[in-house]
Amino acid sequence: MLALKYLLMFLGAALFGSAGALVAYDIFLSAQLRWLLRRNTADASGAEVGAFVSRSARRIDFIYKMNFLGGNVGQALR
Repeated sequence: MLALKYLLMFLGAALFGSAGALVAYDIFLSAQLRWLLRRNTADASGAEVGAFVSRSARRIDFIYKMNFLGGNVGQALR
């Protein structure tokens, strides 16, 4: 029974360790991908290619296009 206890404790620690290693590797891969995508944003002259649009601006633009905050919201409640 004592051996089973220590075996299960060791397996639990190993599972937590492998999960931590997978999270660290995933963060490493996302950082590499972000670096590779950012590397190709300049042309031969060094000027930026395309305009930078922040995530919040794209999100707000999407909200306006979908008319979530449009003028007819709540009209059926009046």
